[in-house]
Amino acid sequence: MAFLLIILLLAINFLISWSNASYVGRYWSESKEVGGSFRRYVVCGYVMAVAGFTMVYGYILLLATPVFLQMRGVDGDLIAQFEQLSSDLIYLLVGVPIIFSGFRIWINSLRAAWEERSFAHIATAGWNSYAQIHNLVSFGRNAPSAFGRVTETLFGGKKSRSKSNKKGEEMVIMLAIVVVILAILGGFFTANAIMKRADAEYDMFDELARKRGRQQYATK
Repeated sequence: MAFLLIILLLAINFLISWSNASYVGRYWSESKEVGGSFRRYVVCGYVMAVAGFTMVYGYILLLATPVFLQMRGVDGDLIAQFEQLSSDLIYLLVGVPIIFSGFRIWINSLRAAWEERSFAHIATAGWNSYAQIHNLVSFGRNAPSAFGRVTETLFGGKKSRSKSNKKGEEMVIMLAIVVVILAILGGFFTANAIMKRADAEYDMFDELARKRGRQQYATK
C-alpha cells in the first residue's frame, strides 16, 4: 500500500512538472524579448519544472537501485546508507531551488490576485500561499538534519573506520552521486524537451494580436 502511494505521488508530481514545463515553454521565447519581471517569472517556472522532474527521477532510481544491490549481495547496512545519502542529497538539491523559485511565483500570484481580484487569481494565490508556507516549514524542519548527515558521510565522522568499511562507504558515496547526476540530467532534458515543443506550438504575440482583432471587431 505504501509503495502504491509513493508511485501515485510521483505520478502526480510528474504531471505537475509537465504542466509547469509546458506553461513556461509557451512563453519562453517571448519572455526573452519582453524581459523584466515577466522573464524572471518564466525562469522560476522553468526551475520548478526541472526540480520536479529531478525529484521524480531521483526517487525512482532510489526505489530501483537497492533491488539491484541486493541481487549483487551488497551488505544491507551499505544499502541503507546509500538510501539515506541519496534521499538527503536529492532533498537538498531539489528543495533549495523550489523554495527560492516558489517565493517569486508566490509573490507574483499575490500581486495578480490583488490587481485582478477574480476567483481564479485569488484561488491560485491561496494555493501558492499554502504550498510556499508548507515548503518553507518542511524544509526548515528537515534540511538541517539532512545537511548534517550529508556532511558527516562525505567528510567523515568521529568514529574510526576499518579499510573495508571505508571502501564500502566510498562505494555508497559514488553510487549516490551517480544517482543524483542521472536524476538532474533526466529532469533537465525532460523539462527542456517539453518546453521546446510548447514554444514551437504557441506564439504569445500572435495570440495577443488575434485577441485585439476580435475585440476591435466586437466593438464595431
